[in-house]
Amino acid sequence: MNKKITVDLDWDTIDGIARASMHSVLENLQKDLVERKNGNGMAIFVTEQEFDVMLIEKHIEAFKLVLKYYGENADA
Repeated sequence: MNKKITVDLDWDTIDGIARASMHSVLENLQKDLVERKNGNGMAIFVTEQEFDVMLIEKHIEAFKLVLKYYGENADA
C-alpha cells in the first residue's frame, strides 16, 4: 500500500538538510582518500589509483568551497 505524505519545509530547513548532506559526502570522500592513498580503498571515480586520488582531492576541495559559500567550516 502506497501512502503519500506532504511536508512543508522552510528555506532554512532545506539549507540545513543540504549542508548536512554535503558534510556527509565530504567526510566519506576524505575517508575514501585515505584508503585510496594507502592502496586499500576501492576506485571511486576511475580505476587508476593516482588519477583517482587526484579526482577525490578535487572533489573534496569543491565540497569545501560550496560549504564555505553556505558559511560552514569544512576544514574541521
